[in-house]
Amino acid sequence: MIDLSFRDKKFKLVEKFFIFLLISVVIIITGFVFMIVRGMNIGVEFGGGANISVTVHEAVEYNADEFKSDFVKWLKDKGYSVNNTVQTSNNDTYEFRIGTTMTKNGEKIDLNAIDPDTGDTYLTSESGTLKPEMTDAVVNYFRTKYSLSDDDFNNDSVTVNVHAIGNQVMKSLIRAAIIAVSVAIVVMLAYIAIRFTWISGLAAILALTHDVLIMIAFTTIFYIPVNSTFIAAVITIIGYSINATIVVFDRIREIEKQPSFAQLSDKEISNMAVTQTLSRSILTTVTTLVMIVMLTIFGTASIREFAFPIIFGLIGGAYSSILLSAPIWVYLRKLFRQENKRPKQKVAKKKATPAVDSVAE
Repeated sequence: MIDLSFRDKKFKLVEKFFIFLLISVVIIITGFVFMIVRGMNIGVEFGGGANISVTVHEAVEYNADEFKSDFVKWLKDKGYSVNNTVQTSNNDTYEFRIGTTMTKNGEKIDLNAIDPDTGDTYLTSESGTLKPEMTDAVVNYFRTKYSLSDDDFNNDSVTVNVHAIGNQVMKSLIRAAIIAVSVAIVVMLAYIAIRFTWISGLAAILALTHDVLIMIAFTTIFYIPVNSTFIAAVITIIGYSINATIVVFDRIREIEKQPSFAQLSDKEISNMAVTQTLSRSILTTVTTLVMIVMLTIFGTASIREFAFPIIFGLIGGAYSSILLSAPIWVYLRKLFRQENKRPKQKVAKKKATPAVDSVAE
Protein backbone atom coordinates (compact mmCIF):
# COMPACT_ATOMS: atom_id res chain seq x y z
CA MET A 1 0.00 0.00 0.00
CA ILE A 2 1.35 3.40 -1.00
CA ASP A 3 1.78 5.77 1.94
CA LEU A 4 0.91 9.33 0.91
CA SER A 5 0.91 10.75 4.41
CA PHE A 6 3.37 13.61 4.76
CA ARG A 7 2.43 14.79 8.26
CA ASP A 8 5.74 13.69 9.77
CA LYS A 9 7.79 15.29 6.98
CA LYS A 10 9.40 18.69 7.30
CA PHE A 11 9.50 20.39 3.93
CA LYS A 12 10.99 23.86 3.64
CA LEU A 13 8.83 25.02 0.74
CA VAL A 14 8.72 28.70 1.60
CA GLU A 15 12.50 28.89 1.55
CA LYS A 16 12.47 27.54 -2.05
CA PHE A 17 9.63 29.85 -3.16
CA PHE A 18 11.69 31.83 -5.65
CA ILE A 19 12.89 28.65 -7.38
CA PHE A 20 9.29 27.50 -7.83
CA LEU A 21 8.27 30.97 -8.99
CA LEU A 22 11.11 31.04 -11.53
CA ILE A 23 9.86 27.79 -13.10
CA SER A 24 6.40 29.34 -13.56
CA VAL A 25 7.85 32.56 -14.96
CA VAL A 26 9.89 30.61 -17.54
CA ILE A 27 6.77 28.73 -18.71
CA ILE A 28 4.69 31.91 -18.90
CA ILE A 29 7.41 33.82 -20.80
CA THR A 30 7.78 30.88 -23.22
CA GLY A 31 4.05 31.01 -23.86
CA PHE A 32 4.15 34.73 -24.57
CA VAL A 33 7.12 34.26 -26.93
CA PHE A 34 5.04 31.72 -28.90
CA MET A 35 2.16 34.22 -28.81
CA ILE A 36 4.32 36.95 -30.35
CA VAL A 37 6.07 34.74 -32.92
CA ARG A 38 3.19 32.49 -34.02
CA GLY A 39 0.12 33.95 -32.36
CA MET A 40 -2.70 32.23 -30.52
CA ASN A 41 -5.22 29.93 -32.15
CA ILE A 42 -8.11 32.34 -31.68
CA GLY A 43 -11.42 30.67 -32.43
CA VAL A 44 -14.21 32.08 -34.56
CA GLU A 45 -16.08 33.37 -31.49
CA PHE A 46 -13.30 35.77 -30.48
CA GLY A 47 -11.54 36.36 -33.77
CA GLY A 48 -14.50 36.59 -36.11
CA GLY A 49 -14.67 34.82 -39.44
CA ALA A 50 -16.21 31.50 -40.35
CA ASN A 51 -15.66 27.86 -39.49
CA ILE A 52 -16.24 25.39 -42.34
CA SER A 53 -16.65 21.81 -41.11
CA VAL A 54 -16.45 19.08 -43.76
CA THR A 55 -17.14 15.40 -43.04
CA VAL A 56 -16.20 12.85 -45.71
CA HIS A 57 -17.98 9.51 -45.37
CA GLU A 58 -16.93 6.02 -46.42
CA ALA A 59 -18.59 6.28 -49.82
CA VAL A 60 -15.90 8.69 -51.00
CA GLU A 61 -12.33 7.58 -51.70
CA TYR A 62 -9.81 10.34 -51.03
CA ASN A 63 -6.35 11.14 -49.75
CA ALA A 64 -6.47 13.17 -46.54
CA ASP A 65 -3.43 15.35 -47.28
CA GLU A 66 -4.55 16.11 -50.82
CA PHE A 67 -8.08 16.77 -49.58
CA LYS A 68 -6.91 19.44 -47.13
CA SER A 69 -4.34 21.07 -49.38
CA ASP A 70 -6.70 21.20 -52.39
CA PHE A 71 -9.53 22.76 -50.43
CA VAL A 72 -7.23 25.31 -48.76
CA LYS A 73 -5.88 26.24 -52.21
CA TRP A 74 -9.42 26.62 -53.53
CA LEU A 75 -10.35 28.91 -50.62
CA LYS A 76 -7.24 31.03 -51.15
CA ASP A 77 -7.90 31.24 -54.90
CA LYS A 78 -11.33 32.59 -53.99
CA GLY A 79 -9.56 35.29 -52.01
CA TYR A 80 -10.29 34.05 -48.47
CA SER A 81 -7.61 34.05 -45.77
CA VAL A 82 -7.35 30.58 -44.22
CA ASN A 83 -6.29 30.85 -40.57
CA ASN A 84 -6.35 27.27 -39.39
CA THR A 85 -7.02 23.68 -40.41
CA VAL A 86 -7.96 20.99 -37.87
CA GLN A 87 -8.48 17.27 -38.32
CA THR A 88 -10.88 15.96 -35.67
CA SER A 89 -10.82 12.75 -33.67
CA ASN A 90 -12.78 10.59 -36.12
CA ASN A 91 -10.19 11.40 -38.85
CA ASP A 92 -12.92 12.06 -41.42
CA THR A 93 -14.03 15.51 -40.29
CA TYR A 94 -11.98 18.58 -41.10
CA GLU A 95 -12.43 22.14 -39.93
CA PHE A 96 -11.19 25.10 -41.94
CA ARG A 97 -11.33 28.60 -40.50
CA ILE A 98 -11.36 31.66 -42.71
CA GLY A 99 -10.60 35.14 -41.42
CA THR A 100 -12.52 38.39 -41.64
CA THR A 101 -10.84 39.66 -44.81
CA MET A 102 -10.70 38.51 -48.43
CA THR A 103 -8.94 39.70 -51.55
CA LYS A 104 -11.09 40.41 -54.58
CA ASN A 105 -9.75 41.88 -57.83
CA GLY A 106 -6.54 42.79 -56.02
CA GLU A 107 -8.42 44.72 -53.33
CA LYS A 108 -8.65 43.65 -49.69
CA ILE A 109 -12.27 43.56 -48.47
CA ASP A 110 -13.44 43.61 -44.85
CA LEU A 111 -16.02 40.85 -44.57
CA ASN A 112 -17.50 42.60 -41.53
CA ALA A 113 -18.24 45.75 -43.52
CA ILE A 114 -21.98 46.40 -43.61
CA ASP A 115 -23.71 46.39 -46.98
CA PRO A 116 -25.76 49.63 -47.06
CA ASP A 117 -28.37 48.00 -49.31
CA THR A 118 -29.12 44.93 -47.19
CA GLY A 119 -27.83 45.95 -43.75
CA ASP A 120 -25.86 42.66 -43.59
CA THR A 121 -22.14 42.01 -43.76
CA TYR A 122 -20.65 39.91 -46.53
CA LEU A 123 -19.60 37.36 -43.94
CA THR A 124 -23.00 36.76 -42.40
CA SER A 125 -26.64 36.98 -43.24
CA GLU A 126 -29.44 37.69 -40.76
CA SER A 127 -29.51 34.00 -39.81
CA GLY A 128 -25.88 34.15 -38.68
CA THR A 129 -24.60 31.78 -41.36
CA LEU A 130 -22.17 32.41 -44.17
CA LYS A 131 -23.86 34.06 -47.14
CA PRO A 132 -25.64 31.54 -49.39
CA GLU A 133 -23.32 32.13 -52.35
CA MET A 134 -20.30 31.06 -50.26
CA THR A 135 -22.06 27.99 -48.86
CA ASP A 136 -23.28 26.99 -52.33
CA ALA A 137 -19.78 27.47 -53.74
CA VAL A 138 -18.31 25.10 -51.12
CA VAL A 139 -20.97 22.47 -51.83
CA ASN A 140 -20.46 22.74 -55.59
CA TYR A 141 -16.69 22.43 -55.13
CA PHE A 142 -17.04 19.04 -53.46
CA ARG A 143 -19.67 17.89 -55.97
CA THR A 144 -17.29 18.63 -58.82
CA LYS A 145 -14.12 17.50 -57.05
CA TYR A 146 -15.43 14.03 -56.18
CA SER A 147 -17.99 13.66 -59.01
CA LEU A 148 -20.92 13.47 -56.61
CA SER A 149 -24.47 13.49 -57.85
CA ASP A 150 -27.24 15.22 -55.94
CA ASP A 151 -28.32 11.85 -54.56
CA ASP A 152 -24.79 11.07 -53.36
CA PHE A 153 -24.53 14.43 -51.66
CA ASN A 154 -27.96 14.11 -50.07
CA ASN A 155 -27.01 10.69 -48.75
CA ASP A 156 -24.21 12.32 -46.78
CA SER A 157 -21.22 11.27 -48.84
CA VAL A 158 -19.91 14.69 -47.91
CA THR A 159 -21.45 16.85 -45.18
CA VAL A 160 -20.69 20.57 -45.07
CA ASN A 161 -21.52 22.80 -42.09
CA VAL A 162 -20.62 26.49 -42.07
CA HIS A 163 -20.74 28.67 -38.96
CA ALA A 164 -19.89 32.36 -39.09
CA ILE A 165 -19.40 35.01 -36.43
CA GLY A 166 -19.74 38.66 -37.36
CA ASN A 167 -17.99 41.61 -35.77
CA GLN A 168 -20.82 42.64 -33.43
CA VAL A 169 -21.41 39.11 -32.15
CA MET A 170 -17.66 38.68 -31.62
CA LYS A 171 -17.45 41.86 -29.50
CA SER A 172 -20.46 40.77 -27.48
CA LEU A 173 -18.92 37.35 -26.75
CA ILE A 174 -15.58 38.88 -25.72
CA ARG A 175 -17.37 41.32 -23.39
CA ALA A 176 -19.42 38.51 -21.83
CA ALA A 177 -16.28 36.39 -21.32
CA ILE A 178 -14.42 39.23 -19.57
CA ILE A 179 -17.40 39.96 -17.32
CA ALA A 180 -17.82 36.28 -16.41
CA VAL A 181 -14.17 35.84 -15.39
CA SER A 182 -14.04 39.19 -13.55
CA VAL A 183 -17.20 38.51 -11.53
CA ALA A 184 -15.94 35.05 -10.57
CA ILE A 185 -12.62 36.48 -9.32
CA VAL A 186 -14.22 39.39 -7.40
CA VAL A 187 -16.76 37.13 -5.66
CA MET A 188 -14.03 34.68 -4.64
CA LEU A 189 -11.83 37.51 -3.35
CA ALA A 190 -14.69 38.83 -1.23
CA TYR A 191 -15.45 35.35 0.14
CA ILE A 192 -11.85 34.64 1.14
CA ALA A 193 -11.42 38.12 2.66
CA ILE A 194 -14.50 37.53 4.84
CA ARG A 195 -13.71 33.91 5.64
CA PHE A 196 -10.02 34.47 6.36
CA THR A 197 -8.18 37.79 5.95
CA TRP A 198 -7.76 40.26 3.10
CA ILE A 199 -4.11 39.21 2.80
CA SER A 200 -5.22 35.60 2.29
CA GLY A 201 -7.67 36.82 -0.35
CA LEU A 202 -4.95 38.73 -2.17
CA ALA A 203 -2.61 35.72 -2.03
CA ALA A 204 -5.35 33.50 -3.45
CA ILE A 205 -6.05 35.90 -6.33
CA LEU A 206 -2.34 36.08 -7.19
CA ALA A 207 -2.24 32.27 -7.21
CA LEU A 208 -5.32 32.19 -9.47
CA THR A 209 -3.70 34.70 -11.82
CA HIS A 210 -0.73 32.34 -12.03
CA ASP A 211 -3.06 29.44 -12.94
CA VAL A 212 -4.76 31.41 -15.72
CA LEU A 213 -1.41 32.57 -17.14
CA ILE A 214 -0.13 28.98 -17.12
CA MET A 215 -3.27 27.87 -18.98
CA ILE A 216 -2.80 30.62 -21.56
CA ALA A 217 0.90 29.77 -21.94
CA PHE A 218 0.36 26.05 -22.54
CA THR A 219 -2.66 26.72 -24.76
CA THR A 220 -0.51 29.01 -26.89
CA ILE A 221 2.46 26.60 -27.00
CA PHE A 222 0.29 23.64 -28.06
CA TYR A 223 -1.88 25.86 -30.31
CA ILE A 224 -5.18 24.86 -28.68
CA PRO A 225 -8.20 26.86 -29.96
CA VAL A 226 -9.19 29.78 -27.74
CA ASN A 227 -12.97 30.07 -27.86
CA SER A 228 -15.99 30.04 -25.54
CA THR A 229 -15.02 26.50 -24.48
CA PHE A 230 -11.66 27.84 -23.29
CA ILE A 231 -13.41 30.49 -21.17
CA ALA A 232 -15.54 27.74 -19.59
CA ALA A 233 -12.34 25.83 -18.81
CA VAL A 234 -10.78 28.93 -17.22
CA ILE A 235 -13.77 29.48 -14.94
CA THR A 236 -13.80 25.76 -14.04
CA ILE A 237 -10.13 25.87 -13.05
CA ILE A 238 -10.62 29.07 -11.04
CA GLY A 239 -13.28 27.30 -8.97
CA TYR A 240 -11.25 24.10 -8.62
CA SER A 241 -7.97 25.80 -7.77
CA ILE A 242 -9.47 28.19 -5.22
CA ASN A 243 -10.91 25.20 -3.40
CA ALA A 244 -7.46 23.64 -3.01
CA THR A 245 -5.99 26.98 -1.91
CA ILE A 246 -8.73 27.48 0.70
CA VAL A 247 -7.85 24.11 2.22
CA VAL A 248 -4.28 25.33 2.77
CA PHE A 249 -5.40 28.66 4.27
CA ASP A 250 -7.91 26.89 6.48
CA ARG A 251 -5.12 24.71 7.83
CA ILE A 252 -2.99 27.83 8.43
CA ARG A 253 -5.81 29.33 10.46
CA GLU A 254 -6.21 26.16 12.52
CA ILE A 255 -2.49 26.07 13.33
CA GLU A 256 -2.50 29.75 14.32
CA LYS A 257 -5.29 29.08 16.83
CA GLN A 258 -3.38 26.38 18.66
CA PRO A 259 -1.57 27.77 21.74
CA SER A 260 1.21 25.20 21.40
CA PHE A 261 2.19 26.75 18.05
CA ALA A 262 2.01 30.37 19.19
CA GLN A 263 5.78 30.85 18.90
CA LEU A 264 6.04 29.55 15.34
CA SER A 265 6.98 31.98 12.57
CA ASP A 266 4.85 32.52 9.45
CA LYS A 267 7.28 30.43 7.41
CA GLU A 268 7.06 27.51 9.83
CA ILE A 269 3.25 27.68 9.92
CA SER A 270 3.10 27.86 6.12
CA ASN A 271 5.39 24.86 5.67
CA MET A 272 3.41 22.88 8.23
CA ALA A 273 0.05 23.72 6.63
CA VAL A 274 1.17 22.73 3.14
CA THR A 275 2.76 19.51 4.41
CA GLN A 276 -0.37 18.48 6.31
CA THR A 277 -2.63 19.07 3.28
CA LEU A 278 -0.20 17.70 0.69
CA SER A 279 -1.67 14.21 0.40
CA ARG A 280 -5.16 15.66 -0.05
CA SER A 281 -3.95 18.05 -2.78
CA ILE A 282 -2.11 15.30 -4.67
CA LEU A 283 -4.91 12.74 -4.51
CA THR A 284 -7.68 15.12 -5.61
CA THR A 285 -5.58 16.42 -8.51
CA VAL A 286 -4.52 12.96 -9.71
CA THR A 287 -8.04 11.49 -9.56
CA THR A 288 -9.45 14.45 -11.48
CA LEU A 289 -6.62 14.29 -14.02
CA VAL A 290 -7.33 10.62 -14.73
CA MET A 291 -10.91 11.39 -15.76
CA ILE A 292 -9.93 14.43 -17.86
CA VAL A 293 -7.19 12.46 -19.64
CA MET A 294 -9.74 9.76 -20.49
CA LEU A 295 -12.00 12.43 -21.98
CA THR A 296 -9.06 13.73 -23.99
CA ILE A 297 -8.20 10.29 -25.38
CA PHE A 298 -11.71 9.08 -26.18
CA GLY A 299 -13.60 12.35 -26.59
CA THR A 300 -14.52 14.28 -29.70
CA ALA A 301 -12.68 17.36 -30.96
CA SER A 302 -14.97 19.76 -29.11
CA ILE A 303 -14.49 17.83 -25.85
CA ARG A 304 -10.72 17.85 -26.33
CA GLU A 305 -10.80 21.62 -26.80
CA PHE A 306 -12.30 21.79 -23.31
CA ALA A 307 -10.20 19.00 -21.76
CA PHE A 308 -6.72 20.20 -22.79
CA PRO A 309 -6.97 23.60 -21.03
CA ILE A 310 -8.45 21.80 -18.00
CA ILE A 311 -5.37 19.55 -17.85
CA PHE A 312 -3.06 22.55 -18.05
CA GLY A 313 -5.10 24.34 -15.40
CA LEU A 314 -5.18 21.35 -13.05
CA ILE A 315 -1.40 21.03 -13.17
CA GLY A 316 -0.92 24.77 -12.72
CA GLY A 317 -3.53 24.89 -9.94
CA ALA A 318 -1.96 22.05 -8.00
CA TYR A 319 1.46 23.67 -8.43
CA SER A 320 0.25 27.04 -7.11
CA SER A 321 -1.81 25.58 -4.25
CA ILE A 322 1.06 23.46 -2.97
CA LEU A 323 4.13 25.53 -3.76
CA LEU A 324 3.07 29.16 -4.25
CA SER A 325 -0.09 30.19 -2.39
CA ALA A 326 1.19 29.79 1.19
CA PRO A 327 4.61 31.35 0.46
CA ILE A 328 2.83 34.29 -1.21
CA TRP A 329 0.80 34.68 1.99
CA VAL A 330 4.05 34.73 4.01
CA TYR A 331 5.69 37.42 1.86
CA LEU A 332 2.52 39.53 1.70
CA ARG A 333 2.35 39.45 5.51
CA LYS A 334 5.95 40.61 5.57
CA LEU A 335 5.27 43.32 2.98
CA PHE A 336 2.33 44.73 4.94
CA ARG A 337 4.12 44.38 8.27
CA GLN A 338 1.86 41.66 9.60
CA GLU A 339 4.68 39.15 9.90
CA ASN A 340 4.34 36.66 12.78
CA LYS A 341 1.32 38.50 14.24
CA ARG A 342 -1.12 35.94 15.51
CA PRO A 343 -4.87 36.56 15.57
CA LYS A 344 -6.26 37.45 18.95
CA GLN A 345 -8.03 34.55 20.57
CA LYS A 346 -11.34 35.02 22.25
CA VAL A 347 -11.15 33.72 25.79
CA ALA A 348 -14.42 32.42 27.14
CA LYS A 349 -15.22 33.92 30.50
CA LYS A 350 -16.12 31.41 33.16
CA LYS A 351 -19.17 32.18 35.20
CA ALA A 352 -18.32 32.81 38.84
CA THR A 353 -19.72 30.14 41.17
CA PRO A 354 -20.94 31.22 44.61
CA ALA A 355 -18.62 30.19 47.41
CA VAL A 356 -20.00 27.45 49.66
CA ASP A 357 -18.85 27.47 53.28
CA SER A 358 -17.80 24.10 54.48
CA VAL A 359 -19.67 22.93 57.52
CA ALA A 360 -17.63 21.08 60.07
CA GLU A 361 -19.24 18.01 61.33
